[in-house]
Amino acid sequence: MSESTTSLDEAFEWLANVYNINGAINHPSELHGLIVGELSGGLLRHQDSWLDLALEHMGVEHLNIEKQPNLKEDLYTYYQDVASGIEQDSSAFGIMLPDDDYPLTERVEALGLWVRGFLEGIAIAANTALNQVDDDLKEILQDLVDISQLDARTEGSETGEKELFEVSEYVRIGVLNLYAEFNEPDLPEQQDEAAQPTLH
Repeated sequence: MSESTTSLDEAFEWLANVYNINGAINHPSELHGLIVGELSGGLLRHQDSWLDLALEHMGVEHLNIEKQPNLKEDLYTYYQDVASGIEQDSSAFGIMLPDDDYPLTERVEALGLWVRGFLEGIAIAANTALNQVDDDLKEILQDLVDISQLDARTEGSETGEKELFEVSEYVRIGVLNLYAEFNEPDLPEQQDEAAQPTLH
């Protein structure tokens, strides 16, 4: 399962199926938010640590590998794809939510859960550094807290769809700003010779 070669809709369906087969107690969108939150705060997990996190979020002790024999490897591939996707092309980053075939209420609920997962993840990774961000980022964080508490009881309407899109886009841009704050791009190992100081 590769998020780099499939759409977010397909990634959601795959992970939702994993959660269903394993009797997970939480929502797959929340796990995606948790991953992105930790990555935004600068935390990249190794395979065993990631699988422990996934099991904890599902609320299970073991994966059902009888029905999905390659699940451990597939889950780690999924994690790596999420990590490399936001690092290599942040402009293509998206929030993993149910697609438009799901009722609006379920998609609004999923967005709130995604943001809740993100806030938990970035709190784990960035810790007290969150208190030192500038006022603009603090405002984004407060807005995300408010969004995480969205009332999912929304009537399906064109207005509701538009509002969900606008809020989702605000979340996406806010997340990218926070990611940029804690993940500075690597500097080139060698500067151009023209930029090097000359000794006389």
